[in-house]
Amino acid sequence: MVLSPDSPTPDQETASIAIIGGGIGGLALAYRLAQAGRRITVYERGDRLGGLATFLPYDGVRVDRFYHTILSSDMSMQTLIRETGVADRLHFTATRQGFYDGGKLYPFNTPVDFALFPPLNFFQRFRLGLQIIYAQLERDADRMDRQPVEDWLVRVSGRGVYQKVWKPLLRAKFDSETADVPATYIWSRLRRMMATRQGVTSKEMMCYLEGGYYTLIEALAAACERLGVDIRLRTAIDEIVIADDGAPAGRVTGLKIGDQVVPYDAVISTLQSPLLASLIPGAPAAVRELLSRQEYLGVLCPLLILKERLTPYYVLNITDDSIPFTAVVETTNLIDPEHVGGHHLVYLPKYLAPDSALLGWSDDQVRAEWMKHFRRMFPAYEEANIRDFLVQRARYVEPLRPIGTTQDIPPIRLPVAGLYISNSVQVYPDLNNGESITTLASRTAALVLEDLAGMPARQPERAREEVAL
Repeated sequence: MVLSPDSPTPDQETASIAIIGGGIGGLALAYRLAQAGRRITVYERGDRLGGLATFLPYDGVRVDRFYHTILSSDMSMQTLIRETGVADRLHFTATRQGFYDGGKLYPFNTPVDFALFPPLNFFQRFRLGLQIIYAQLERDADRMDRQPVEDWLVRVSGRGVYQKVWKPLLRAKFDSETADVPATYIWSRLRRMMATRQGVTSKEMMCYLEGGYYTLIEALAAACERLGVDIRLRTAIDEIVIADDGAPAGRVTGLKIGDQVVPYDAVISTLQSPLLASLIPGAPAAVRELLSRQEYLGVLCPLLILKERLTPYYVLNITDDSIPFTAVVETTNLIDPEHVGGHHLVYLPKYLAPDSALLGWSDDQVRAEWMKHFRRMFPAYEEANIRDFLVQRARYVEPLRPIGTTQDIPPIRLPVAGLYISNSVQVYPDLNNGESITTLASRTAALVLEDLAGMPARQPERAREEVAL
């Protein structure tokens, strides 16, 4: 399935496409383009596919490196799961969320929970309900993009609700002041989460794959193989070669890998925008500058592996600003522990601004600080139940989109002919998750196919014969 860097170069008798990045977006792209008969090569510099959706081997099982969600309303993800033959490993579960406030845990799920939420008075609870209803009725993403999130929330919910409910949720996502954050971030979240509610009990339905997101990654890779896709691991791209052939901003001619240039008719990058900027020295300065100024938050996300359940909640939001991690995400309140070796998995995330001092902390420093506050939150939890504390980090995770800057989102079709970008920056105003990334992959594939419509494609029968060989 996965070929070595010295595998033969693509057959040039049909249009060939290179995809840089073997995460879920890159593989979904390869799958959709290969279905249309295009000759595809996927390049991944790591020794494993998946990107942020990869796994940790632990005690004989696969554990998600970072936590991921698939909602019952995520149709793009569920379509891929069905098409790649792993729907029998998909399980739906009713999940719960709560709040930690003043040393106590409170449920925050049903209309009854909202009506009785002790940190708020009756009038504040009523205004919270209005905010949730208002978000479902509002359909104008442009209007949400022009409003500061704090102004929008305070105007509808009031200052008290903002401090107790919305501010902790914003703190969980942004490692800075939220003055430049548009209302879109909470509006999109409310619309996405309410789409999973079922019945008069308003239960939130999520689903998970046995083996984690990587089960879909493997299935996509296998489906790509059957369609003739060439997947190359441990292959770093040194440069996307751009020639001045009369096109206004030049044209992609191939990839420089070591001392070799491999020709391609089109190149699609799923890398984070600043990383792509470093690979296109031949592109116009304005294109490289646009990509370079895209901002991202990183994440510091320790994983606690426990012997016993910690809370009844999938997500426990934290209102206490003195606690460094911003939520307690107990994924085994969604995933059956039997599917992760009987362990209980708790993630303690903290999103980080590029200049955060926490980026330089050692694993020992993180453990000491995180566990100090963990014990304060859960003083009755037995120390003997803590099996492991594994620190996970990633530099480029969550794109930042300040108010009124949608014009700065790079287009899928970059000005360089034959060069495309498909990454998390472009899902806005949707949230960054597997659903939005795979939806973007389908949209990108449609644009690429439209541009290559005049170039020959492989015949499906022939593609199947080649795979059989």
